[in-house]
Amino acid sequence: MHSEVSVIVPCYNVERYLKRALDSVFAQTYNNFRVYPVDDGSTDGTLRVLETYADRCCFVSQPHAGPAAVRNRAIQMSGSPFVAFLDADDEWLPEKLERQIPLLKQDPTLGLVCSLCAIHEAGSDTSPTFTTGDVPGPGRLFEQSVREGFVHTPTVVVRRRCLDDVGLFNESLAVSEDRNLWLRIAARWRIAFLPEVLAIVHKRPGSLSVSIPVEERLRNGVAALEHVESSCPELSAAEARALRMALAERLYCYGSFLLSSGVKEASRGKLASTLTLQPTHWRAFAKLVLSFLPTQAYDFLAALKTKPAGVSPSKSNPTMLAEK
Repeated sequence: MHSEVSVIVPCYNVERYLKRALDSVFAQTYNNFRVYPVDDGSTDGTLRVLETYADRCCFVSQPHAGPAAVRNRAIQMSGSPFVAFLDADDEWLPEKLERQIPLLKQDPTLGLVCSLCAIHEAGSDTSPTFTTGDVPGPGRLFEQSVREGFVHTPTVVVRRRCLDDVGLFNESLAVSEDRNLWLRIAARWRIAFLPEVLAIVHKRPGSLSVSIPVEERLRNGVAALEHVESSCPELSAAEARALRMALAERLYCYGSFLLSSGVKEASRGKLASTLTLQPTHWRAFAKLVLSFLPTQAYDFLAALKTKPAGVSPSKSNPTMLAEK
C-alpha cells in the first residue's frame, strides 16, 4: 500500500548537506509519507549517506543525467496521490506537510500548493524571507506565477493526477525545468499559496544553479518559457500576454549578455525577437542599435555606461550591460 505523499529528493554531490535535508523530512509532524532520493551519479560520499537511511528510504543511483531526469525517475518509482519536492541541500520546517496536505485533500480542484520560503546565504547568520507580491488564492494563478515566480520548488506539493495531466519535468532543460513545470500546471490547474515560511533554501557555492555557465542558464530560461507557450494552447488572452512579456524579458537578458560578450550577430537575433514580442521594449531597441556599432565604439560607450567615479573607461566592466 502506498503512502499518502511521495517525497522526491534529487541528490548530486551533496554529502555535506543531505543529512540535514532528510532529517528535516523525518522530523515532519505529518508522517504518512515515503522518501524517494535518487543519487545522480555523485562522485563524493552522497551514496554512503543514503545507505545510512536505507531502512527509511527507497533510493537508487543512476548515471548523471540532471535534475529533471532524476526527479522524473523518483516520481515514476513512487505511487502516492501527492508528490512533494525537496532539493538535497535545502530543508523543510516541521509543519510543512501538515499545513499543505489538508488543502489538497479538501479541494480536488487544486493541483499544487506552495508557500513562502526563507533564503539562507552561505556565511550569513540571517535568513531573509523570500517575499512576493500580493498573491490571491487559491485560484488560477498563471499570470501571477509567470510575472512573479512565487512557486519555489522546496515548498511544492503537487497532486499526482495533475502530473498525469500536464506531464513530468522537461528533461531537455538543464535549469529552469522546475519553473517550466509549475507554469504548465498553473495553465490548467488551480494553485494555493500559503503566506508562511515552510522551507529554507540554502544558497551555497558550487550548487548546480551557480555552476552552470551564465549563457546556458539564459538559454534554458528562454527555452523553458517557449515550451510553456507551445504546450499550453488553453491560455487565456491575458495569460498569453503575460507569458509573452516574460519571454521578451528573458530574450532581452540573453541578447544583452551576448552583446556584452562580443557575440553581436547572435545578440541581434535575441534582441529582435524581444521587439517582436514587445515592440515598446526601448532597452532592447537601444541595444539592437548598439550592436551595429564598430567594436571600438561599442566598447567605449559600454565603458562610459559602467565607469565608477574616478575610474578610467578602459578599466570598467562592459559586461555589466548584460544586467537588467
